[in-house]
Amino acid sequence: MAVEVVGEMLSRYDVEDPEGARNALREVLQEIVLFGLYEGGFFDTVAFYGGTALRILHRLDRFSEDLDFCLRPGAETLELRTFGRSVEEALRRFEIEASFEPREEVSPGGIVAAQVRTEPLRGILSVSLVSALGEVVARLPRNQTLRIKVEVDTGRARGFEDEESYALYPVPFPLRVLTLPCLFSGKMHALLCRGWGNRVKGRDWYDLLWFLRKGVPLHLPFLEEKLRESGHWAEARPLQAEDVRRLYRERVERLDVKQARNDLLPFVREPWVMDAWSPSLFASLEERLFAAGGVPR
Repeated sequence: MAVEVVGEMLSRYDVEDPEGARNALREVLQEIVLFGLYEGGFFDTVAFYGGTALRILHRLDRFSEDLDFCLRPGAETLELRTFGRSVEEALRRFEIEASFEPREEVSPGGIVAAQVRTEPLRGILSVSLVSALGEVVARLPRNQTLRIKVEVDTGRARGFEDEESYALYPVPFPLRVLTLPCLFSGKMHALLCRGWGNRVKGRDWYDLLWFLRKGVPLHLPFLEEKLRESGHWAEARPLQAEDVRRLYRERVERLDVKQARNDLLPFVREPWVMDAWSPSLFASLEERLFAAGGVPR
């Protein structure tokens, strides 16, 4: 049954090239890792957020790399290594050999991290699974490496709202995820403040457009918490909609659209979706961001 389930999961993708094969197989691994975390009781104290949460639970039309979570209100700490066994056992159940490797140190921002590592690719899949997934595996080099980063934000910004949702693969199971307005606020914080030096993360801007098309409002109190925690808002007064407009305007003025496109390119199937990207497009979104009830005052 395990081989059939993974085959069914991969049948959702039209794999045409190595990049598409990597994205498809990575997403299948992400879903199985989530299932393993669920079986270990992970979501009792942790909620799912970020681009992969949007992709898996809300059908965001791009691929994503990492699994991001945040500690839920009331939870004091998290030992990520304690979930390694349940993740590895879940992967083995689907005939995939992988290791769960926690990082010893906690980042200055309170991020607890681990990686699920599978390499080389031909060595992590059982013979029967390789046979069943021949089309996908055949498009990848024999030494292909797959790594999935698992990160949990244990910081002080806990004013988010979360809810129960259900993932459908590899089997249906419940998990906790931030509400869409809080997911939007987390994405807006990343867009405004992400410390990538001169590199632009085009995925943030793509996701911004997705939230606007869906008419999702920002959760302003959670955005304020995130900005205060990262040192990007230090005023004694509460954050207001006009403050967010100003921060957004300043960010657009520094945006390198070409770099944004290049970052997004490996994660979308149709590059033409970025044909109209320009500074003026993103500048025009300032008013749309708040026009549809976007920011509570």
